[in-house]
Amino acid sequence: MQNFVWWWVVAAVLVAVELTTGTFYLLVYGAAAAAAGVAAWLGLGWVAQLMVAGGIAILGTLALRHWKRSTRNTESSAQDMDIGQTVQIESWQDGRGQVKYRGALWDAEAVSGEVDTSRPLFIRAVRGNNLILGN
Repeated sequence: MQNFVWWWVVAAVLVAVELTTGTFYLLVYGAAAAAAGVAAWLGLGWVAQLMVAGGIAILGTLALRHWKRSTRNTESSAQDMDIGQTVQIESWQDGRGQVKYRGALWDAEAVSGEVDTSRPLFIRAVRGNNLILGN
């Protein structure tokens, strides 16, 4: 079998595995292998094929890291939608308890020791699966 066929087989395997992971890194490496296959098909030598694959892999990885950094804050902005919402106390003792919010029970804790549970409690922050509450 010729070199370009091997490169394209590697590219297909990487893209197929990427479909199960969802990280996009293997997609970049699959594209790099496919480009090296094109270089082999054009008759370039092994060194040129490896340089094409390596260059595209490096540039693609850097571009993907930049994209992930620029979209990293979307998770915290989704949690920010909860801040300021009221909750219904189900059980509460010593600044900790469970509250009902959006139809489910959540673990909660007071933002400080000065929380008055006779008044409505509002979500002040979200820390993991815990709601931080205050008046």
